[in-house]
Amino acid sequence: MDIELLRTLIILAQTKNFSKTAETQHIVQSTVTTRIQELEKAVGKQLFLRNKQKVELSEAGIVFLPYAERILHLYEEGKIKVNSTDPFEGRLVIGSVDSIWRNLLFPVLKEYLLQHPKISIKATTGHSSEVIQLLLDGVIDIAIVYQPPRLNRLKIFVCHEDDFVLVVHPNHPLANRSSIPIEELSHINLLYHNWSGAFSKWISEVLPANHVFQAQIDPAYIILSLVKQGLRPALLNRSSVANELKNKTIVEIPLVGSNLPPKWKAHLAVNSSKINELPVRYWLELMAKHNLKCV
Repeated sequence: MDIELLRTLIILAQTKNFSKTAETQHIVQSTVTTRIQELEKAVGKQLFLRNKQKVELSEAGIVFLPYAERILHLYEEGKIKVNSTDPFEGRLVIGSVDSIWRNLLFPVLKEYLLQHPKISIKATTGHSSEVIQLLLDGVIDIAIVYQPPRLNRLKIFVCHEDDFVLVVHPNHPLANRSSIPIEELSHINLLYHNWSGAFSKWISEVLPANHVFQAQIDPAYIILSLVKQGLRPALLNRSSVANELKNKTIVEIPLVGSNLPPKWKAHLAVNSSKINELPVRYWLELMAKHNLKCV
């Protein structure tokens, strides 16, 4: 199968527009149409639903898309390794979620680049499930995520433990409270981010079953920006708000009660066969130096 068919599928799924897809790939629109038709013929299913107003993935397209993305990832990574005429002595590919890169890994990455100029490094981001799949496919060497799988072929380490804190702007009416009982959370209009995992289980226990948040926002950094602008309180992990708490642009209101939020753990996952490779060992050593010990 022509890899460009998959690339066109992925771009069209993002743009939902044939002409924009053609512009992105520097081809004519008829070529986009032909490629999608060829791919649908090869798969044996219609992958897009088309009308004059929009282009949407069909049910079959929704199922097929993540496989196409994985194949393209594998192809691109394989091409890099095959064509590598190294001035480098090794290569390291690391995947993590956006908040871990922002709050924990940036200083590690910076020091790695300075200390190991003979190692080529690629850093990528995605949801935990996407990053782990890339690890299982062999596209990346190290995954640092919140929710790792339990597989014998992977070595899993806890590298950071965080707690959730209730934060508000200093001028918010709640900022004068010395503490807030857990049972009061259902009466507070929170800016909500679903951290999933143990957090989702906990929040479902402390809030009524029919509770609906007015604002549920996926990127946690957007919530932090809104809190800093004086909107509403939010439950965020401490590492993401440490600088703001230190600078007093936001304040923490301690939560009290018997059912406090769970600890939020970041896990490092690596294939057992790669754990002793030098690029991986160097990364683990630097994480330990930055108080991200893998235990």
